[in-house]
Amino acid sequence: MKSILKQFFLIFFCSSSALYAASLKQYPYISGDTLVQIQADRVLSSEKNNVPSNNGFVYVQQNMALNFNKNWSAKTQLRLQPNNVLTTRDQVNSERYRTFLNNDRGSSLGDTGILLEELKINYENDDVRVFAGKFDPTFGTAWRKTKRIGVFASQFTEDYNLREKIGGGVTALLENSSITFNSFLNDTTGLSRSMINDRGAAKKNSGVAGSNQNLSSYSFSMEGEDFLMIDNWYYNFGYRSLAVGSAEGKAREQGYVIGSEYLYKVGRNSSIIPVFEFVKINNFSGQRNRDAQYTTLALIGNYASWTTSASLITRDLRDLQAGAKYSDRQMQFSIGYKITDNVTIDVSRANIKENGYDGAMFGGNLTYFYKF
Repeated sequence: MKSILKQFFLIFFCSSSALYAASLKQYPYISGDTLVQIQADRVLSSEKNNVPSNNGFVYVQQNMALNFNKNWSAKTQLRLQPNNVLTTRDQVNSERYRTFLNNDRGSSLGDTGILLEELKINYENDDVRVFAGKFDPTFGTAWRKTKRIGVFASQFTEDYNLREKIGGGVTALLENSSITFNSFLNDTTGLSRSMINDRGAAKKNSGVAGSNQNLSSYSFSMEGEDFLMIDNWYYNFGYRSLAVGSAEGKAREQGYVIGSEYLYKVGRNSSIIPVFEFVKINNFSGQRNRDAQYTTLALIGNYASWTTSASLITRDLRDLQAGAKYSDRQMQFSIGYKITDNVTIDVSRANIKENGYDGAMFGGNLTYFYKF
């Protein structure tokens, strides 16, 4: 399987690059975008012992679509990231995307892997989109890096981003909004491995939500703009229900999300954007009576090429079976500058409470984004 995957990627990238160069957007042609982030951060203080001060890594996200005709396409997303810093394979908290006050910090270049995040066939017209394969179901939006809520915000909220599922979905495309229904199970095939440094395939009987090997997990979401006929008022709603096996202590995960942001223009080239998102998840990761709440509050200011933001993100996790309760938080102040249309730089200072420990961090990232 590993050699097949390598051959597939080699053939896909070589042929798609040639098609794109020669086609000049005549079918078939390649479209997509590339996001590259170089990040470095430093722990200024920590109540947890033996936490290395410095950390640095490179994150690359590549989205590509091979468009066969006006309606049909094959889409893929690849992520290059360090397996030990950004992960969904935490042994204790399986949903945890990043642990900030971690003893395994430092340069992560030696543990970098390439993940196949999505590989799906897609049909789309003016009214509907239908897709099937490996994909990330929709649920919430605060984890999206395009929001630029500082350096660390998306690494906190991506805990509840649904990732690496096998199944399909359908989206109704309305005038100013979209409604999506997804049906899926966790990817435990060879596609769940990683290249360069292999993280191994996901376990079929891991006991986490979505791992019951049938399409009985699903999510429903709606997002759009001009809510209640008010210009520049963006919103999202969502529900998720993930099945789990019948083992003792396991229960179906259920989650809800509501989010909103409003673009308030101040003059010709400046704006203020308040952002809010609330998520409640019961039986988080499929563990009975393990419940979580996430709240994101942010205020983003834009002036010409400058961006500044203040944000507060909280994560309240209660596990009745283990007798554990955590009230984590991240308070962050950030400033950023758009160097060119494709290059931005952001720096942030964050006060963090995680797993009962307080700490403070400073970090920056250089981001390159190219759409083709």
